[in-house]
Amino acid sequence: MIRINLLPFRTARKKENVRQQVSIFLGLVVLVLCILLFVWNSMSGKIETLNTDIKTVKAELATLAETIRKVEEYKKKLKIVNTKKGVIQKLELERSGPIRIMDAMTQCVVRNRMWLKSMEDKEGSLNIKGVAVDNATIARFMKSLDKSKYFSNVDLTSSKQVKIDKKLKFKEFLVKCRTVNPDLAHVSMQAASKGTK
Repeated sequence: MIRINLLPFRTARKKENVRQQVSIFLGLVVLVLCILLFVWNSMSGKIETLNTDIKTVKAELATLAETIRKVEEYKKKLKIVNTKKGVIQKLELERSGPIRIMDAMTQCVVRNRMWLKSMEDKEGSLNIKGVAVDNATIARFMKSLDKSKYFSNVDLTSSKQVKIDKKLKFKEFLVKCRTVNPDLAHVSMQAASKGTK
């Protein structure tokens, strides 16, 4: 019977198996390292891109913040200009208001049937003293005042008969009303509407 010693063959086979396993292990380690390197490289590229984007957005935000600051300054200046403009308009209307009220008053007077003796204005309350031919003329005068946009709350305070030159009889009257400047009220409403915006 022939005997073959297989021990060196087994040992060589074991060594070969160990070498294969070590090679496979090293190959897997290298492969994992390559994958990790690729992922790291890809992620660092994305991080760099994101950092660049963040810097760009921050620069844009700084520019926008400056623009917003300028817009706010312009809004404040515009508000001041509008306020000044409103004050100037109000002063112009207040200056022309008495002229318009006098013009409206002359249009309310019944021609050739009455005349005014005096007018006294106290903080928008107007006392009108005059003389008329009769009560109907006073009533026409009061209706005209009431219809005018420059007068409100028209009220007859007194009316009495007086003699002039001992022959002519007239009605002396006192009418109270409030003066209104509709143009001034319009400016006030505009200013209020601008203030709420």
